[in-house]
Amino acid sequence: MKMNLKVFGFSLLFILGMILAFSPIEKMSNCQMDTNQLLNELQHSHYYISPDDLAAKIIDKEPGFIVVDIRSKEDFDKYHIPNSLHVPVKDILTNEDLKNLQEDNNLILVSNGNTLASQVWLLLKENNFKDVYVLQGGMNHWVDVFAHPQKPTGTFTDEELFRYEFRKAAGPVMMGSKIAAGDTKKKERKISKPVFRAKKKKKPKLDEGC
Repeated sequence: MKMNLKVFGFSLLFILGMILAFSPIEKMSNCQMDTNQLLNELQHSHYYISPDDLAAKIIDKEPGFIVVDIRSKEDFDKYHIPNSLHVPVKDILTNEDLKNLQEDNNLILVSNGNTLASQVWLLLKENNFKDVYVLQGGMNHWVDVFAHPQKPTGTFTDEELFRYEFRKAAGPVMMGSKIAAGDTKKKERKISKPVFRAKKKKKPKLDEGC
């Protein structure tokens, strides 16, 4: 389902405005650079990660990232991305495990679509969480990509063919316990518990303000 980008943008800016409205004046003046940076990221969607990029990270067992599923427990139990961590929205700022894990890991937020995850992204950034991203299209797009990869037709590029072959090969792993339609011979796969790997320490950054 296509999202109304205008409505989505206004909702995010409204939330940001409410946060700033209740912030101390001193904090607002000191954090002007961070506010401008947030607005820039919102405008250019720099905080998104594509399903293909996330799948490649999982397959390569790349260290330094955690998939954080913020959907309901019912949705999470029904199906979730392998090795993801379930943190309901109501616990997002009080979950001590998440606070500790974010120090050495990129957080990748997952909801059914973009809107809720983007709102939580903004909330976490305002609460000093560092490297936070959103799975583009959420679980709805993830399932479309890996359960039903679309083979390119007509004139297509090598890149489009490679993307299709990658999605087709990665599908059974990425879908975890959810079996693609028509595949009745495969047994249901169990999803293992989350395994977190620390990422390499970054070089110290210059002080850019609060």
